[in-house]
Order: sequence, then C-alpha cells, then structure tokens
Amino acid sequence: MADLDSDEVCLRLETDEDRDFLLHLYISTREADLQQIGWLQADIRSFLIQQFQAQQLSYRQLYPDAAYQLIVLQGETIGRLYMDRGEDEYRLMDISLLPAFRNQNLGRQLIQLIQEDAAQAGKPVSLHVEHFNPAYRLYKRMGFVPIENQGPHLFMQWQPDTLVHSKPQE
Repeated sequence: MADLDSDEVCLRLETDEDRDFLLHLYISTREADLQQIGWLQADIRSFLIQQFQAQQLSYRQLYPDAAYQLIVLQGETIGRLYMDRGEDEYRLMDISLLPAFRNQNLGRQLIQLIQEDAAQAGKPVSLHVEHFNPAYRLYKRMGFVPIENQGPHLFMQWQPDTLVHSKPQE
C-alpha cells in the first residue's frame, strides 16, 4: 500500500506486546454505547474484555493471512488497521482510532490508499459496519454502497471504477 501524504503516519505489524493497547482501543470504541444501558462500570469492562477476546480469535480464524497492523502517528500508536487482501476482494476488517484522533481525516486517507491499492489490483473492497456507527457516513462518501443488511451490520462494497479522489482533478 502507498504511503500517506504525511511522513508522520505509518503502519506497523501488530505484536503480542500490543495487547494492552489493542484492548484499550477496543474499549474506547464500545464503552460509550454500553454505558447507556445502565450496567455497572465493572460489568461493562468485563463484557468488553470478553468481546475483545472473541473478536481477536474470530478475526484470526476467519482471516489467518490478513495484515494486522497498528497506525502510528509521530511515533505514537493511535489505532489499528486490519486488512485481508483476498483472491477476489480486499476485506477491510477493522479500522479504529483512539478518540483523540477521530474526525481528523486519518481514516479517510487510509481508506483512500486502500482503494487505490485495490484499484491497481482490480479488486473491490468490502466491509461490515454497524448501522449506528458514524463511520457509515464516511464509507458512503468514499463510494461504498450497501449490499446486504445483516442484522446489526450492513455489508458494504466499493468497486474500483468508483474511486473517489480527495484531490482536485487537473
């Protein structure tokens, strides 16, 4: 995959030493939703730890050859990007950023690079997103279209012929 415009952002492979960060990141993406249902904080944390462990196991069983990478900004780990470059498609399994780094176009830049890479390979990019996830709007702006409603998730796909460029065409 090509580099971001900024030399300050890079991807690196995840290691076992990243587990605490990954758990913290996962909790940051789910905790606010669960606080609305009235559970005790300890119960929320316990539930999220179980969900994190189940997700990690599921990803590795379903996508053993995927790239499990961390997003690093100026030397600080700020998120994760899980991508499977399959024979027929690229599957964006997960892209998550810590709260302080959301809504700053980093996700858009990473998705655009994935789209450019997929376009060169002539493959679509697919993903699942929860209906209420704010990233859904970003995916739609980036040219992803809903393919199938799968309960709490929506399966979306982007085709190479719909590449959305953020830079003006000359």
